[in-house]
Amino acid sequence: MKRFVMPILIIPLLALVLIGCDQDMRNNIAGFLGPLGNNVYNDAGMIPPNTANTAAASNQIASMGTGDSAKSTSASGVIDSTVFGVEVDLGAAHGSKPLLAPQSKEAQEELKNQLGEALNSTTQKEELKKEMKKPASDEQKAAAKGTVDAFNTVLTSINTKTGGNADFLDNLKLPEIKEDDELTQGDMLMLQLMTDMVKNTVDTLTDLSEDKDLSKFDGSNLTQEGINKVMGIVDDALFAAQMAEELSGASSIDFTGSLDLTSLLENIGGKGRNLIQARDGGDDDFLEDIVPTLFRLSGDVTKMMGAKIVGDEVIVDQKMYRTFLTMMKSYRSSLEYAFGFGFDAQQMKRHRFANAMHIDLSSIIKYLLAVAVTEHDAYIRYYNGKYDTNESSRELIRKALDANREFVTGVKPANMDDYKPNPVEGVEDIYKDFGKYLETRDGEGLGDTIKNTLRGIVSFIAGD
Repeated sequence: MKRFVMPILIIPLLALVLIGCDQDMRNNIAGFLGPLGNNVYNDAGMIPPNTANTAAASNQIASMGTGDSAKSTSASGVIDSTVFGVEVDLGAAHGSKPLLAPQSKEAQEELKNQLGEALNSTTQKEELKKEMKKPASDEQKAAAKGTVDAFNTVLTSINTKTGGNADFLDNLKLPEIKEDDELTQGDMLMLQLMTDMVKNTVDTLTDLSEDKDLSKFDGSNLTQEGINKVMGIVDDALFAAQMAEELSGASSIDFTGSLDLTSLLENIGGKGRNLIQARDGGDDDFLEDIVPTLFRLSGDVTKMMGAKIVGDEVIVDQKMYRTFLTMMKSYRSSLEYAFGFGFDAQQMKRHRFANAMHIDLSSIIKYLLAVAVTEHDAYIRYYNGKYDTNESSRELIRKALDANREFVTGVKPANMDDYKPNPVEGVEDIYKDFGKYLETRDGEGLGDTIKNTLRGIVSFIAGD
């Protein structure tokens, strides 16, 4: 009987992220890795000086979802058009619910400046991370939950208003909030950035529409001035991605220095097959082929999600895992949104972005990691819904790590080539539909979204 290897066992860069990516795509990515350094921005000395003001940013974030920074639906569940630029009917079940209000342009710029300054000082950046781990208030949590519950309907309403010309909105996703979830100030920040992004998008598209009527928006007929305005939305998304990267801890991991990207990309589907085609027979061998390479990162990544060995077992801290998952979803969503407008490399190159310095070689790996983690969580939720169960992606990862503690402690380089992961007992049935799930997601556009985002990152760095 073929040995079962749990898909999420390969935590950094789960192979599903390259569904549908052909060999040419991998070659294009691998082709530019050699000439570029680990961080072209750091190497070039382009890091600006430190002028941080963490306290001011933290105070502004602590007020999000409270007082004047909160709105509410009407008694019948309607969000007034003054909030997002379009009227949104959520239904009576969502009546009189609080939600985050988009910030004014001035408040947005003030916050970005404060955060940007904080990120340029090692001391202030660490202080900011500590502040963002503080719990959100009950009032903030209520507004956050109301925002998440309404978000998809808001996006659908905007796209409907444009006559279906804003499909790129599908790339925006917010993490689910359960009643017992412990939210942090970092969660509030990411929700606010995403909320602001939606309002900025509506304002920009309305401004570019005939007679300032959003229903007359035509994205295929933009002038250079119009393109520049849309690039402002891209800049918003890049900033949100940067904040998610920082708050998750991903920015502190040397992804490019620790990983042979060229070798990894050759191994991922390098035999001319995509992952869906490889589901029957051979995927165990495929996963084991790349385990030695991925081990160089596994300790850092599992620590980032809250995994550690306590006594004689591995634990994955619930609060840390939820924050990690939130930031991975936000990072992925922001990048997919930024590169979902269809601009080519030359158009991106001509625009002077304010928030793009963090996009480098490591962004490829961080994005793929984000896809891997979020798709695994989405599959478990899909499985729970289909079979009326209550499995937890966190607990399944914990079991996998408990059976393979080397992913937490690390393996000596000399022993990497001979290491084979241990099977995880009792989870085979949970992952029986994983292949079908991936096929369904690919049919929904998962593969195209991943490829487009990777192309965007590659073109953004290489500039061709």
